[in-house]
Amino acid sequence: MSFLAGFFMKRFALVAAIGLGFSISANAETLQCNIDSDYTFSQQGNTLVFSRHAAPGKRILIQDSRLIVDGRDVVLSAEDKKRVGEFENEMRLLIPQARQVGAEAIDIAFTALIEVSRGLSGVQNNPTVVKLQKAQVSLQQSLEKNPALIINGDFEDKIIDPVITDFIPDVAGAAVRQALSLAFSGDEAKAKAFELRMDNMGKEIEIKVEARAKKLEPLADAMCRRVRNMDRIEDGITVRLNNKEKINLLDTRAP
Repeated sequence: MSFLAGFFMKRFALVAAIGLGFSISANAETLQCNIDSDYTFSQQGNTLVFSRHAAPGKRILIQDSRLIVDGRDVVLSAEDKKRVGEFENEMRLLIPQARQVGAEAIDIAFTALIEVSRGLSGVQNNPTVVKLQKAQVSLQQSLEKNPALIINGDFEDKIIDPVITDFIPDVAGAAVRQALSLAFSGDEAKAKAFELRMDNMGKEIEIKVEARAKKLEPLADAMCRRVRNMDRIEDGITVRLNNKEKINLLDTRAP
């Protein structure tokens, strides 16, 4: 039964890696995205909002190439206004990409869990599957409403960890119960057949997951390049905060 824990932790680690603060292998050349930010991102209507605890620069708003810092509309040079507009455009393109990656990651994870649960029970709509399906719909709705979960790096804490906590014990427990039941029955042939079935199912699911994750690589690559470009654009903004600090909404570090 050891494939269960190792398989799922490996898959969920891949899924959780996507978002700000992530490091993902995006193509054959292993393009790495190492991103850091002191800010939490959100949206208020059409306004991009970046918030942090420290002032100045505690709350930065961007909309229509305008930069509003701590309630003050910053006077920008023509060059800075262009850069702020470019950064804004890139951010608005990043949001749907993050939503798409997150939605696919959720679907990959839940499809694997549902397939294992069905394989263990032999019943298409057993109670665990019904719970998983309801949870999947709920999480997809949450992500649709708030794609900032991905951008802020909250995907692991708010989506992945609850799935592991709530459902992995149910799925793994079902496998353990069946294994123990067969072991104590004394039917060695059935016990070996069950173990072989579990091993084959694990391999089949892993192949499917790997194939779907592979399809995400071009989008992950595009996200990496977009965020690096955003950092480059931001570096060119010359206006400073009141304490002469550079505006630094995100940092990318070379691998």
